[in-house]
Amino acid sequence: MATATYDTEMIRTINMFESITDVEARDCLIKDEEAYFIVPEGKAGMAIGKGGKIVQKVQDQLGKDVKIYEYNDNLGAFINNLVPTDLRGVDIKEENGHKTVTISVPRDNKGRVVGKDGSKIDSIRDILARTHNVDDVTVE
Repeated sequence: MATATYDTEMIRTINMFESITDVEARDCLIKDEEAYFIVPEGKAGMAIGKGGKIVQKVQDQLGKDVKIYEYNDNLGAFINNLVPTDLRGVDIKEENGHKTVTISVPRDNKGRVVGKDGSKIDSIRDILARTHNVDDVTVE
């Protein structure tokens, strides 16, 4: 996993998440209206809780929509966890220390991956840069 720098707010947010969910947060990304938490493999259900009750407490505390994703060392498997739709494929290239990812999705699902004004793909880019040292992500 890449090295991430945490400020005081980020540390408080991670501590709050862990105390409410009783699940370790491997990483956290805070955006204007959303917060993304990366948890160990197999722990997302525990963090969400039955009927979403636990994650609702986190959302109420943060005042943001919360997304929880399971970490995977395998980049392709992790991308599959991040992308909210069926994938046609993931192409990972690494040249001269520069890692790029191309995510292929059906045309009618591209908007779900990119999001309004590119907000979702920007979050995916940020998460992949932090967790797997990915330099660029494109969707086709």
